[in-house]
Amino acid sequence: MTTSVRTSCSFGDYAATPARFDECKSSDGQVRPHWRPIADYLESLGPEGICERASTIEQLVYENGTTFNVDSDEGRLVRPWRLSAIPLVIDSQSWAKLETGLAQRTLLLEAVLDDLLGDQRLIKEKIIPAEVLWANPFFQRAYHKLPSTSGKRLHITATDLARATDGSWWVTSDRTRAPSGLGYLLENRIVTSRVFPQLVRQCNTRRLAAFFDSLRRHLRSLAPRMRENPRVALLTPGHDSYRDFEDAYLARYLGVTLVESTDLAVRGGQLNLKTLGGLLPIEVLWRHVSDRKCDPLELEPDSNEGVTGLLRAIRESHVAVVNSLGSVMAQTPALLPFLPAASRFLFSQPLQLPNVATYWCGGKKEFDFVLQHLETLVIRPAFAVSGAPPVSPSLLSQAAKDELVAAIKARPQEYVAQQKLEHSTTPVWSNEQLKPWHVALRCFQLQTNEAVEVLPGALARLSPLERELELSTVSGHLTMDCWVSSSQPIDSETTLLPSPSATIALKRSGDELPSRVAEHLFWLGRYAERAEAITRLLRATIVRISGESEIRDLPELPRLLAALAAVGQIEPDYAVAGLDGNLPSIEDMLPDSVNDLKQPRGLQSTIRSIVTNARSVRDRLSIDAYRIIQRIGTDTSESSIHPDENMGRVIERLNRLITDLLAFSGVANESMTRTHGWRFLQLGRRIERADQTAELLDATLVQPVHSETTLCEGVLEALDSLMTYRSRYLNLVRPAPTIDLLVTDETNPRSLRFQLQEIVDLITQLPTDSKIIGLGSDEKLASELLHQLRVADPTPLSEIDRTEKRSNLQLLLRRLIEGLPSLSDAIAARYLIHTGTTQALTGVIPTELS
Repeated sequence: MTTSVRTSCSFGDYAATPARFDECKSSDGQVRPHWRPIADYLESLGPEGICERASTIEQLVYENGTTFNVDSDEGRLVRPWRLSAIPLVIDSQSWAKLETGLAQRTLLLEAVLDDLLGDQRLIKEKIIPAEVLWANPFFQRAYHKLPSTSGKRLHITATDLARATDGSWWVTSDRTRAPSGLGYLLENRIVTSRVFPQLVRQCNTRRLAAFFDSLRRHLRSLAPRMRENPRVALLTPGHDSYRDFEDAYLARYLGVTLVESTDLAVRGGQLNLKTLGGLLPIEVLWRHVSDRKCDPLELEPDSNEGVTGLLRAIRESHVAVVNSLGSVMAQTPALLPFLPAASRFLFSQPLQLPNVATYWCGGKKEFDFVLQHLETLVIRPAFAVSGAPPVSPSLLSQAAKDELVAAIKARPQEYVAQQKLEHSTTPVWSNEQLKPWHVALRCFQLQTNEAVEVLPGALARLSPLERELELSTVSGHLTMDCWVSSSQPIDSETTLLPSPSATIALKRSGDELPSRVAEHLFWLGRYAERAEAITRLLRATIVRISGESEIRDLPELPRLLAALAAVGQIEPDYAVAGLDGNLPSIEDMLPDSVNDLKQPRGLQSTIRSIVTNARSVRDRLSIDAYRIIQRIGTDTSESSIHPDENMGRVIERLNRLITDLLAFSGVANESMTRTHGWRFLQLGRRIERADQTAELLDATLVQPVHSETTLCEGVLEALDSLMTYRSRYLNLVRPAPTIDLLVTDETNPRSLRFQLQEIVDLITQLPTDSKIIGLGSDEKLASELLHQLRVADPTPLSEIDRTEKRSNLQLLLRRLIEGLPSLSDAIAARYLIHTGTTQALTGVIPTELS
């Protein structure tokens, strides 16, 4: 943290942007009354105090793993969420007017959508041009007359707002399909409240918990059956989606099941969750997947995000879907110009919350107006809502402008033009100064059978450049917690915790684990164990070459290098005598290999796989466990080995990595209940540890060296068993007791026999098909491998035969090296195999406009 030379932070020094409404200061330069507590508090903190709290917020966001995915020229990138240290404050009187307008708008969008997908009176009465519906490539015939959910099509909606110079709010767009940002908004409030708990209370800030409690109760109330305790699932596009963090966050907070398409199946018109124990019915599906991707049978045929047969389940009222399929039509930009007339036609009311002036080029009058006033407008796609910024003709070259005009003339119905937006400003702490940045809001509404509930706050996005706010909510801008302040104390009783008087049926977790989740946990365990094995072996090797002895005086070094090659950490040529002459020296190669991204089975690739699998089951891991994994991924990706970096620094990095991996292992082992999820995580660990141990022993002890004491010490160290050995045999290090400890000792948690015994025990606790008589193929393989170790005698295993090898040991290890992958495949075949999506029956794939 940089120390400022200033000792105070005065809002009197804050200069608002001319010709813009400022949220903090009035036009005469005075701090607005509802901002005064914020101003006084920040002034009392001074620059150093504000910087300290900004640093705390950044650290909390990092520890919570708050990230978002963005597309770039380099592919999809994961970036940290950015949160301002200063909140945005809106007074209760202003919010009340905004709240009324948002509620009215929600009801209007519901009525318009229901009409477009039903009787289509608005089209028949020419309130809305027919082309707005029929020319829309996102409209599907399957949406027409599709039953709504509990009489409503729109349950959760969002509205994007900008405040004009006179202080009035204008709607820039609607989000009715599956609006994003709700989870980030909640995270912003939780983090800000932890840093400024007294200030939140002092400002009488309205709480968010009541809205989320209503949301949870509403989702449960939509269940066609089993309303007392229905299974509610949140359908996410997957861990590669920009919704990755948010979906896992909301699922955990609201207590719903996070699912992907491969977790679901429709059988007999009923939507089910595929688990290890069979199919479990899902009553309510909160979907965050595009409408056209929800059912590959009737909609987009090559979609892998939806569920085959979902539309049938909806038609038969076997599942409630939020928001209803077809809700994407209500967020069509081409619909905006016609909403005021629709409001008068349907409700005999004017719109209380006006749209920013929007012109659909499909109308002759509007088309002419747009071409005549092109310099003062921005151009957007008429039907697609995307993160791409609008085109500002005033900023284009003449050639680009001519090309745009030609495109509009060729397909006028595909474009809308909007008035250039004005955004209010608000104070942001940047470079130890208060600076005015432009702000835009995304507000959220929940429509129930009783009323429309508006979340008391918003997702506020900020930028010093006004035009950047026209991008999507996940475009990487600074965000800000939005407070709705009140002159009266706020009731803080609302919580998502169950009522103390509520009766809950006691139970233990059973077979309700989706096979996809089991698969990710299995591979998370494998990759975590692989990373530890590689790191320990690297450390044992680097410690030796960084010591006082010459490399040629280390008889164990070629065997350790062979082990590193066997596990995929270094090039195999280093393990073959005579082939390493043209390769970099070992002293240079080994430190570089720690960060080598080219080795597909190396340390870096393994850690990336740990993070990927953990992200896929984020809602199943404790917050502490996920923080450890995030730290592992961040520390490893940010570290770089410099040519002049000493070996001690490299060893210290490896030490930290081992510590973090052990911390994750400890948290997972001590904090996870003994469900099938824990068993698959442990199965992955035990299979990988057995495989890595067998590979290491095969590369080191099968072929003897002239001084086996140092070699055995290196192997024991790499397998974390040196302390145990010395407690038994002191400093007499010999091959026979080493092999016994690492291969046949059933009491050593690092031995091969221990791993196989654990594997057998874990497999026997997994669900089985009652129709199958006898052992499954996985049980047979595990039992056969365990038997090999039970009958093995360490003395013959340590003997060197006339081929100058330990052939008995080699034979046993090769059986394990060949058998363990087969065992892993057998487990996957029994529990972890998913079926692909069914091809489309009818329908044409629409082309999305960017």
